[in-house]
Amino acid sequence: MSTATAQPADRQLICLHRFNARLEDELRALITEDLIDEYRRKPLGRHSDALERVLNWIRKAPAFALYSRVPCREWQVIRLPVRPGAGPEPVDDTVYTDENEALHAVFLRHVERLKANGG
Repeated sequence: MSTATAQPADRQLICLHRFNARLEDELRALITEDLIDEYRRKPLGRHSDALERVLNWIRKAPAFALYSRVPCREWQVIRLPVRPGAGPEPVDDTVYTDENEALHAVFLRHVERLKANGG
């Protein structure tokens, strides 16, 4: 009688790392000026399949977010995670007064991070 045994954790991590590396390669190939422009024009709502794939990757482990300095009037891009007890750390001094522009700035930071992971 044979019993199924679980794979060692280190082997699982190796497989996960390979899967994520391949996924990021595929996502980098999807990033075009048209895709970036699609998000700029409509950051919320329905998107093309390619943009949804990139957004799903971003949502999996976000590295950047928006912080509303003045509620619903001013936003800054911050780096995640925010340390417990510490205030948010803006990535630069840029303050956005349009929420869609701020969302696009966060998107561009994630695209830069994705491209940097492949280089």
